[in-house]
Amino acid sequence: MTISQASLPLVVGLPGLEITEAERETLDQVKPAGIILFARNIESPDQVRELVHSVRDMDPRPFICVDLEGGLVNRLTALWGALPSPSDAAAAGMKGIQALGDATGAACRALGIHLDFAPVVDLERPDGLIALQGRTLSHSAERSATLARAFCEKMDTWAVSGCIKHFPGLGAVKIDTHEALPTLDHRIEDLDEHIGVFAALSADIPIVMVGHVVAPVLGESDSPASLSRHIVQLAVDLPGNPVVLSDDLEMGALEGFGELPELVTAALRARNHGALVCQAFDQLEEIADHLRREADEDPIFADILDEGRSRLGTLSRDLCLQAAAVPAPNDETVAQLWEKARKAVEPPRRQER
Repeated sequence: MTISQASLPLVVGLPGLEITEAERETLDQVKPAGIILFARNIESPDQVRELVHSVRDMDPRPFICVDLEGGLVNRLTALWGALPSPSDAAAAGMKGIQALGDATGAACRALGIHLDFAPVVDLERPDGLIALQGRTLSHSAERSATLARAFCEKMDTWAVSGCIKHFPGLGAVKIDTHEALPTLDHRIEDLDEHIGVFAALSADIPIVMVGHVVAPVLGESDSPASLSRHIVQLAVDLPGNPVVLSDDLEMGALEGFGELPELVTAALRARNHGALVCQAFDQLEEIADHLRREADEDPIFADILDEGRSRLGTLSRDLCLQAAAVPAPNDETVAQLWEKARKAVEPPRRQER
């Protein structure tokens, strides 16, 4: 297979509720390893299932993923309503986090989604934005790892895999990486605690997302972690040698580091196995052409693409086989599990005297 015919280690977003003929031609040319769904792709359960089904015959078949953490990050609100935030679920204890994992896993399986970009394992820190958004599990590394594992174990029962994020840890960050690039002001001892959560989980939850943050204490003062060869390698070398993905490369944190085709190339040269391009569908062909030209001119980069293609291809195969072995729940069952998750975090009602 020539470079022009090979798939690319990209996870891409779709523009709308269905795939047009022109969009299908783009997908056939780019051959992304994965497709990520957003609220713009969600109208009804049957519509989502039809959308997912429409890409099953792509060669290679892409895996389907979504950001479904609960709370503020819930792409499926239009289908089954709200879900508790991870922080609220964690505050309710093991029953809360297991109920959240059960609900998210069932919803994903019902729709044909293989991978959920959750849980967040960034540690809760004072004034940290992710904690203020209700997306963290605990200030404790041990408790965060315990709850994250329990969440993913529940998703696993529905043949849905999780992804731990955002390496090397954004818990102390006070600004939104969608808007600007933060810098971690950590001593190495502090950051070791954050990285330790990933190390405790990566053999069991073997997909890691690298965030957009400068981490000088790790020896990188000029580039965000997602574009840093050194920091990405730290993620690759975690126990279990996980699949490593960059966060969405269209975020404001990366403004000033190049146009999107150059950013995708930089992320892959940093040895991320795959890169997320969530919004810019109209640039996918340009990105693909750029990557293939780089690979034609640089055998080392061609090898990097081969490695990413291999890792994401194996991931896609495993996710699809795993899903085929577990029957999908009906929509009523999903609705019941979402209601159960909501009730799991409600404070007990006082009994009237």
